[in-house]
Amino acid sequence: MVALQLLKSRSREVSGPAGRRLWLALLIGGVLGSLWLAAPAAARPIYLPPSLAGWPGGVVDETDLTRYLAFYKSSTGAMTSGARVDETPNQAAYDARYYSLDLHPDIPSQVLTASVLIRATVSSGPLTTMDLDFYDNMVVDSVTAGGLPAAFQHAADLLTVTLDHSYATGQTIVVRVMYHGTPLRGAFGPVFGFMSWYNRIAVWTLSEPFGARQWWPCKDYPDDKADSVDVRLTVPTGYITASNGTRVLATDNGVVAVAQWHERYPIATYLVSIASYPYAAHSDWYRYSPADSMEIQFYAYPEEAVASAPANALVKNIIAAYAVKFGEYPFLNEKYGEAETPRGGGMENQTCTSVGAFAEYLTAHELGHSWWGDLVTCQSFHHIWLNEGFATYCEAMWAEITGGPTAYHNYLHSRRYLGAGTVYVPADTSSGRIFDYDLSYTKGAWVLSMLRHVVGDSAFYASLREYRSRHAFGNATTEDFEAACESVSGRDLHKFFQEWIYGEYAPNYRCLYTVQPAGGGYDLALHVDQLQSAQTFTMPIDVVVHGQSSAYAFVLQDSLAAQDFTLHVPSPPTSVALDPDEWILCTAAAGEVGVGPNAVGSLRLAPPHPNPARDAATFSLWLPRPGAVSIELYDVTGARVRRIDRSRLAGGWNSIAWDARNDAGRRVQAGIYLARIAAGGERRTQRIALLP
Repeated sequence: MVALQLLKSRSREVSGPAGRRLWLALLIGGVLGSLWLAAPAAARPIYLPPSLAGWPGGVVDETDLTRYLAFYKSSTGAMTSGARVDETPNQAAYDARYYSLDLHPDIPSQVLTASVLIRATVSSGPLTTMDLDFYDNMVVDSVTAGGLPAAFQHAADLLTVTLDHSYATGQTIVVRVMYHGTPLRGAFGPVFGFMSWYNRIAVWTLSEPFGARQWWPCKDYPDDKADSVDVRLTVPTGYITASNGTRVLATDNGVVAVAQWHERYPIATYLVSIASYPYAAHSDWYRYSPADSMEIQFYAYPEEAVASAPANALVKNIIAAYAVKFGEYPFLNEKYGEAETPRGGGMENQTCTSVGAFAEYLTAHELGHSWWGDLVTCQSFHHIWLNEGFATYCEAMWAEITGGPTAYHNYLHSRRYLGAGTVYVPADTSSGRIFDYDLSYTKGAWVLSMLRHVVGDSAFYASLREYRSRHAFGNATTEDFEAACESVSGRDLHKFFQEWIYGEYAPNYRCLYTVQPAGGGYDLALHVDQLQSAQTFTMPIDVVVHGQSSAYAFVLQDSLAAQDFTLHVPSPPTSVALDPDEWILCTAAAGEVGVGPNAVGSLRLAPPHPNPARDAATFSLWLPRPGAVSIELYDVTGARVRRIDRSRLAGGWNSIAWDARNDAGRRVQAGIYLARIAAGGERRTQRIALLP
């Protein structure tokens, strides 16, 4: 029933083929999905098991899994800390086109014996060697180049192969590497793992950001996607293997089980994966047209298969909803899959997500990566917010789809971060910084929400589709996304991206207002301060002026530390609210009355800010008419330390800064100071504290 209500509520927003796809997918998932959706989003507990990665396990809010996901990405990346994050000059001279992996993990000994065939095109010849990323704890048994035995060097996590001849620009190199060894285990566990779960060993991988090189030789950077990949795995009988793309082989002779998967779409190395276990496998279907469907594959621990059914029944609904917003699911000719692994968290391995638990909002996040991370991949991990911020925004979007605007804003409100650090990752050598929950995930999602409000819903989602169109199956930077948004919206968004992606902190707004009768109504003189000590922000601010029986909405184009606006309303205002719907990541205090309609001739002061101050403080004052202002500052002994004169200021709100120096230009001592402010024959006094 809930699913049908959802259909009715969303049908007004979609039409045509996209709308029919959403109707069909939601209707099919209605029976099981309605049981799950019936509980309020904030009241759905889920048990997340403990793991070697350090997650303690326990019951958490099912709608708040982002920190859980960030934790696992960060801890996985810690295993590859110190990995080279830039390709060598030799690697820059070729383009990896194809990998074929043949993997034989021995479960009792936890030794991986394997081979990989690499096909690459020379982009800047001549080349006589090929550099491959490969951890040197692994043993290289032999190498061929062009089908002939080749010499090689393996040191400092780099495998350098001597090619059979010099290759010119445009020529194709074919190298095969045979190797074995036990992939490294870090403090939080392995990247290529053997782990017991329900008394059976699971074999699995999780390679982001630079972990692929731990278990296979490759060019391990996100900006060089292979055109296609084959993965073949041989494991004990009874094991079922999930991987990327389409399964082209599956045999089990009672001794060993062999599976081969073919990924036909371009794929980054960190998204190549395997998950193998005696799974309980089952399928669902996403029907993207009345006559066509795509298989959704689930690989669950047999003990958890029944419990996972309600969450898994929602997957097709989420795909359908995202297809309406972003364009069709990118890998329709293959599948979408989810496989449980003991690693925990979630990893958006292309077409086959690894999950620590089946959960609605975990799927909402990881499935969002199919568009933002898999289809369009960040050029480097400096721009990881294009993956993780987008996927976190997908969670908020799913909350809006299922719970309306209030659920959307509540979701984001619970993930506010106002502190230091840029969304852009300055140095991508630290996994903790790459997968920073506050910056890459939550603030990245807030940037998208704010952008949506700046350009409007239609232009925002059209911008996402344009961004997808320009960079599908490739890579992108923040500047690429900015360019797509500017192209669609017709707006210059450079300042927005500079402030929110490359800047720090967030606005701290204060609103002071005065009211007087004018033109048959009331003029509201509004003064807005940005009290933060860091950068100022240029943002449209929604303002709602409430009267006794009505409310009036305005949008202020605010860009200064202190700015004045005049609003006209037909009835007496009773209160003023800044950003009432929380479209801006900010602190916004309720409007404070500065000068009332019966006290138009008075000098009024706002509290100095910041107070206490360290390097500078600002005094804000309202002048009933233009005139001169003086501020005299006295220390606790009564000695005057500074006089500031302004010969003529405009009527209305004004700001005067004190740089914490005396009349001689020297920094005054920390302590309490008295400010005497004089203007138009009136005097006021304020206290301000200076910190060391």
